[in-house]
Amino acid sequence: MILYLDCASGISGDMLVGALLSLAGAREADPGPLDDVLRPALAAAGIDPRLVQLEDVRRGAVAALAFRVADQPGFATFDELIVSLYASDLEHPVADVVASIAERMAAAEAEVHGRGEEAEHLHELSDVDTAVDLICAVTLLAKLAPERIVASPPALGDGEIETAHGLLSVPAPAVLSLLSGLPTAGGAPAVPAGGTPSAPQGELTTPTGAALLAHYAGEFGGVPAGRVERVGYGAGRREVPGRANVLRAVLVDPAALPDESAAPAAAATPVAGSHGPADHVVLEANIDDLTPELLAHAANALREAGALDVWMSQALMKKGRPGVVLHVLAATADRARLTEAVFSETTTFGVRVVPCERAYAEERRESVKIGKLTVHVRLSFIGGRLATVSPEYEDVRRVATAVGRPARVVYEAAQSAARSRFSGS
Repeated sequence: MILYLDCASGISGDMLVGALLSLAGAREADPGPLDDVLRPALAAAGIDPRLVQLEDVRRGAVAALAFRVADQPGFATFDELIVSLYASDLEHPVADVVASIAERMAAAEAEVHGRGEEAEHLHELSDVDTAVDLICAVTLLAKLAPERIVASPPALGDGEIETAHGLLSVPAPAVLSLLSGLPTAGGAPAVPAGGTPSAPQGELTTPTGAALLAHYAGEFGGVPAGRVERVGYGAGRREVPGRANVLRAVLVDPAALPDESAAPAAAATPVAGSHGPADHVVLEANIDDLTPELLAHAANALREAGALDVWMSQALMKKGRPGVVLHVLAATADRARLTEAVFSETTTFGVRVVPCERAYAEERRESVKIGKLTVHVRLSFIGGRLATVSPEYEDVRRVATAVGRPARVVYEAAQSAARSRFSGS
């Protein structure tokens, strides 16, 4: 399943929790997952589970579920929150993710406000609701376990907000830091020609919402193709003139696409996907008069220019001279540009162009835990069966250094953990 988050009215922690609870069928009269899933998680984390309630509300013309957290002092610093999580009985995978998001928020605040005693006591943690929102959102997403999370670019809002640091323009600096490199829908709505600007909308995307989105959203765009299974609406805390202040969560089954059995049968392929011969070419050049340093530079330049793969094989050239054959895998559309790059970066006088068919396994990128540390892995599937697990080298090296174990041991542990977790995917 794919979880799609429609952030047309922004995103906050309580909006996300409300939307996920709504998606699970909860409502004020029958809280269901709130009692069965979230209250036990909060109790395990050492937080009073009676602090949270649900309320059926309307935002604009949309019925939505509001997730309410009673006012209560929170944590002085993100470090205090993280230490409290690891000292609690909260499930380790949930605690790890909450800690990772808290560290992301702390880094954003430090970037904006600097470091030091004053900067460490952050207004985002002045009440317990930030910690509650993080724990509840992560717990619900761990239970839902979507294959992918896709989001629309979030609306940010405009105007000003009152914070512990005084008045700040919306979007708050921490929100911009957390969303760095990600697409957004911008701040104030566009003004029609000849019209007048609308009243400020206030903050639509909060630091907690931005941190959750930055951690979970793997891609941004419209609703993915597939069958809509369920829809939930999480309410923002206030009415916003001119828009329904809700976060919409949509669960999509991508496997339930229209039946294409009536289409002409394609040639059978033993792997997850392939492209025909017209789609790819291999460019080849024999080289025996270029230094190893310049060959390495040429290969890097070709990759940066868009080559799908670059490799070399040893060969015996004219007059018995040793040399290499440079191979460049490229999309046919990039053939001319990459051929020109081969001529520019090497000493060859000729390039062979070999049409080829490219077949590939289905690839997924996931992560596993070694203790409390994360190792990202690349997985290949053939016919729905897990075929290959490749842990990312830099993660393996980092974790091996942190735990004082050989890299080979960490590599094999990550492979074993991934096979155990994803073999049935």
